[in-house]
Order: sequence, then C-alpha cells, then structure tokens
Amino acid sequence: MRTPRSGFTLLEALIALVIINVGLLALVASTAVLIRQTGEVRARSAAVRTAANRLQQLGATTCAPISGSAAGAFSIRETWSIEVQQGGVRELFDSVTYTTPSGPRSVVLRTKLPC
Repeated sequence: MRTPRSGFTLLEALIALVIINVGLLALVASTAVLIRQTGEVRARSAAVRTAANRLQQLGATTCAPISGSAAGAFSIRETWSIEVQQGGVRELFDSVTYTTPSGPRSVVLRTKLPC
C-alpha cells in the first residue's frame, strides 16, 4: 500500500510553468506597446510645440496675408498661413505633419487675433 506524499506532481509543475510563461509573455508584450506609444507621444509633443511656436511668431508679425512651409527634424513638415478677415481680425493657421511607426499623423492649430 502506498503512503500519500506531500509535494507537486510533474503535471502540476508543468501547468504552473505554462501559466508563469503566459504571464511573462503578456508583460513583455505590454512593455513593447508602452515603448511604442511613448515614442508616438514624444513625436506628437514635438509637433504641437512646433505649431505653437510658429503661431507665436506669426502673431508677432504685421497684419498681412502670408503663407509658408518648412521641414524640420523627426520628419516634421509644417505649413502655415495668415488670412486677414473683416473687422480687423486675422486667422492664423498651422498644420504640422509628422511620421510615427504607425504612419503619418498631423496636428492642426488655428487661432484668431486682432490686427
């Protein structure tokens, strides 16, 4: 007659290892997603800063309709314009396109200022 032993069987140990491996793989996958999203947030932040800086520069200029474009670091492409409207108001427009691993993205900022 066999006496009961305390401990794990080989099958229980294998199942525990599989569960631990699945958990570790999920952790690695979520870390990769987090790193990719961090890069995209940095690129978007740079694009928003670029657009905001351009609007500040355009706001300090005269009340004349102008437009232009520029290319910068991190594949940032920018187009801007000033449109003079009735009532002594000018509309400032800046569109910044940047590239991420997910594809091209863009940020558009608009504001109206008095002349």
